Amino acid sequence: MQRFYVETLGCPKNDVDSDKLVGALVADGMVATDDAADADLVVVNTCAFIEAARQESIATIHALDAARSDDSKLVVTGCMAERYGDELADALPEVDSVAGFGQAFGIAPVERDGSELPHGHDTATERKLIPVSSAPLPSFDLLNLPRPASVAPWAYVKIAEGCDRSCGFCAIPSFRGPQRSRDVEQIIAEVRQTEAREIVLVAQDLASYGKDRPDELGAGSIVPLICAVADEVERVRLLYLYPSDLTDELIDVICASEVPYFDLSLQHVSKPLLRRMRRWGDGERFLQRIADIRDREPAACRRRVDARPPR
Repeated sequence: MQRFYVETLGCPKNDVDSDKLVGALVADGMVATDDAADADLVVVNTCAFIEAARQESIATIHALDAARSDDSKLVVTGCMAERYGDELADALPEVDSVAGFGQAFGIAPVERDGSELPHGHDTATERKLIPVSSAPLPSFDLLNLPRPASVAPWAYVKIAEGCDRSCGFCAIPSFRGPQRSRDVEQIIAEVRQTEAREIVLVAQDLASYGKDRPDELGAGSIVPLICAVADEVERVRLLYLYPSDLTDELIDVICASEVPYFDLSLQHVSKPLLRRMRRWGDGERFLQRIADIRDREPAACRRRVDARPPR
């Protein structure tokens, strides 16, 4: 029986993707191991948001390559693979596959003729390298794969993929694609699969859930989804929210939940700087929204998400 090892870097959304990959591998008859040296397949789910994350991903790939057995396969997937597919494959000849979202385990790799490889590589034995940076979004979608039950009493559930914003410091829409909201039924089915008591909803742009499918998903609001998930579990949290989408209705629903917790994306308070970043708001508007929350629920908790651009 073959064994696999998965290393996940980056944000909770990557954690969800890895859970889906684990579910697919287990369904294929493989068994998880906590030791990369014992694995027949080693997977690194990378992050590419800022330079420090990219450096950590490269260091992790090198470390796992050194630790794995000679006859194992090393697959690199995730945001860094999607953003730098060809470049990453060429820079890491020790890697067996560089695969975009869903491709490593659901789509046949795209073969290359070897002409793009560095001088000295033997094309007859060269590993498969997948040009994911120029590939279309795969039809095989991690979003709707089944997943194993959570080992913790809580679990992240991704409700959408991609983003329609054009923030000046963020490249995520360029490789995650436009926003694609999931069906409520699919989300609820996954909530039940986790067997968790607390669900943390995640997405690149959480409060924009449904805006890409207003006719199918109500008025393009996340509020009905929160209520539906709350009917299934003890607690629901949202990670994270753009302040521009923090409507009175959404504030009321969160305050009425078991966890009046607000995870807000506040990069700065300077209006001119925020406009250069292509972001909404200013210090006065942010303080007013926080005051609106406090008026409804004085005990509400707030965490600021500070996604600074790389220097």
